[in-house]
Amino acid sequence: MEEKTGTTKFSKKKKIKFFFITLLFLLIVVIIISEILLYLFHYESSYDKLKGFELKKAKWWQCDSVSGPRYAANEITKADSIFFKSINETWYYNRLKMVNKDGYHDKDEFNNISPDNDSLKILFAGDSFTWGASADVDSSYVDVFERDIKKNYPAVVWNTGIPATGTNHALFATKKYLPLQKSNYVILGFYVGNDFADNLLPFDDLVFYDQAFCFNFYDYDKNFKPFKISKREAIKKATGSYPTEELNPLQKIFVKSRLIPFVSNLTERIANRLSGRKKEVNEQEYNVTKEYLNQLNNYVKENNAELIVMVIPAWDDIKEKEFHYLNAVKILKESSIKYVETVDLYSEQDYLKNGGHWKNRGHVIAGHELSKFLAQYITDKQQKSFKKN
Repeated sequence: MEEKTGTTKFSKKKKIKFFFITLLFLLIVVIIISEILLYLFHYESSYDKLKGFELKKAKWWQCDSVSGPRYAANEITKADSIFFKSINETWYYNRLKMVNKDGYHDKDEFNNISPDNDSLKILFAGDSFTWGASADVDSSYVDVFERDIKKNYPAVVWNTGIPATGTNHALFATKKYLPLQKSNYVILGFYVGNDFADNLLPFDDLVFYDQAFCFNFYDYDKNFKPFKISKREAIKKATGSYPTEELNPLQKIFVKSRLIPFVSNLTERIANRLSGRKKEVNEQEYNVTKEYLNQLNNYVKENNAELIVMVIPAWDDIKEKEFHYLNAVKILKESSIKYVETVDLYSEQDYLKNGGHWKNRGHVIAGHELSKFLAQYITDKQQKSFKKN
């Protein structure tokens, strides 16, 4: 009887052991298959992102709280030319060759203009789209607009577009350069893809590195209050891992996994949605952006100029206008700010692969439509003089 009981106990232990071994085996198989699938779908591990990751500020970039983010004239090198050519972004190198003394991509110097000057004076503000990302030199939407408008009026067009900035920087640049230019119109290129998010962070510690990627050395807490972050925290935020030299042997193995960051990102998204954090972020982005747009509009009005916003759609908006696009238009309507929509004129082929910036054709479409809008608006107003006495 005792022998039979012992046999039964032994069998239960074997079953439990077999169960856990089987479970472990299946888990290993699932992990391996997942890693293979993520590799085939080109999902990057933290190790992939860290490879060749060098935080050496580009010589062609400057940023501080007084003058803001800007480029540095005459600081590009042959090494820059080789790098940008290797990643098929020669357009970026060519744009870096044209930088005025104020650090903006413009052939004009931003010198003080007399109030008696009767030229049409237009100040552009915005992010990388307005700067001219992915367009050949002289082919950005601002370049196309400038050529068009000069067929109708003597005009002075300044471009203060800077990549990776939001409406807060547009307000900063307008306050700095509208009084110099004596602007008649300020045109803001508002990119719905990331301007809402960019408005949550200050722009005075935005750094571009040699490989043309950038970090904003700010983050925000649960109450959306911005705070400074260190270089190592910026690396962690961008890659999902601290610098390799800080990792122990086990961490160096895990950092090569694609599954770990995939699960971590998925878990974070689900947690944000279930906790309502995503909704809170969207509401904060909306309120802050609306406030900046109203401040910009009021400042422009106070200086006897007019604000026009060109709503720049993201690639996802081409098929159907998405959440941020609809919110941008809603704010502009509620604030009675003039705006131009061109979303129906683009196809997905007018954007770089998988979204991103416009190709040349997208810029050309935007520039022509914007110039037509302003020319017609000036005609309808029967505006004859552009002096700012």
